[in-house]
Amino acid sequence: MTRSPIITVSRGRFSSTATQVLEQVRAAGRASRDEIAAATGLSIATVGRTAALLVERGLLRERPDLARPGVTGRPGVPVEIDTDHYVTIGVHVGRRIATVALGDLTGRVLASQTVRRPLGTEPDLEQLSREAATLLGSHPGRVPLAAGLVAPWREIGLVPTEREAELHELTGLPVRTGDHISAVAAAEFLHRRDNRRDSHRESQGDSHRAGHPDRAADAGGLTLYLYARDTFGWSVAVDRGVQTDVTRAASLAHFPTGADVPCPCGRSGCLAAAIDVLPDVERARTLGATAGSVRDMLSPDQVVLVGQAFTGDPGLLDVIVAAYEAHSALERPVPVSFTRFGSDIQAISACTVALGPVLDDPLACVEADGACRRRRGA
Repeated sequence: MTRSPIITVSRGRFSSTATQVLEQVRAAGRASRDEIAAATGLSIATVGRTAALLVERGLLRERPDLARPGVTGRPGVPVEIDTDHYVTIGVHVGRRIATVALGDLTGRVLASQTVRRPLGTEPDLEQLSREAATLLGSHPGRVPLAAGLVAPWREIGLVPTEREAELHELTGLPVRTGDHISAVAAAEFLHRRDNRRDSHRESQGDSHRAGHPDRAADAGGLTLYLYARDTFGWSVAVDRGVQTDVTRAASLAHFPTGADVPCPCGRSGCLAAAIDVLPDVERARTLGATAGSVRDMLSPDQVVLVGQAFTGDPGLLDVIVAAYEAHSALERPVPVSFTRFGSDIQAISACTVALGPVLDDPLACVEADGACRRRRGA
């Protein structure tokens, strides 16, 4: 059966108890059992049993040193994601470069390697699997649980399900695929949420940081992500409170801009063709106006502009925002912000997608890994 192109970012109460506990801890950064119970609606006994099992399997670890003063007993002991044992493998295939990365179970990239690939050729997943093995060799004791495979599938003419099966055969891991723009949106959503959490901690004197530098608009409701770099398109994160999904990506390569620039498709003024040749300021205005037009079509709660075509020249960000605001027929303003993701976005997005199988069923992933290692030992 073909998997849906929608990327589930958070599963909420529609998932298993293990998933709910793990997601709540991942989202909070650290939480006690009573805090998890209050946030999920699960009983304290259920949370206690599940957290103990996740600690036993190496997915969570206890932090008794951070228990709240005056609180006694295990329900008040915080737990956090154990980042020292399991990893995911992220693979991103672009037009000219492929990226292989290792990520921990929070989605943080531990190491990455880029490999140049000739334009128009088939991706060599066997070589990329060897690169992943090399990265694992440089991180002794790390055990891979799942892999994520991300690419601009339509632009490079590949079928994701075929490549998913190939990478699974090469690695023996559960593999999840994602379109490049949707994967970037999922990564941005998760890291933006982590960033709000860390900002709250910082205001209360906690020194913990996730390391993501973007502290812009909150994610919630319907967030429109527009991506512009080598590819042009948009995706939407739909946050219903109990579950968040990122929709299938839509292309903006041939979005009409009104520019007098010929496009290989035979028309004039297509966005991808115009951005390649317009002067810097005019290019910034065109990008902002395009973002404003797409915003009006979808009427989201907020807009995030992603990709180096938007963020490559900090001096032009105000030009983009002015054009964005000028091209609106909506009665209410829709806030806009920019990502700070840089050249590591390929690794981050692939590792974010790789978390999918782990968060879908964390205990099954660990049990499958144990069974696989027992078979290899036999």
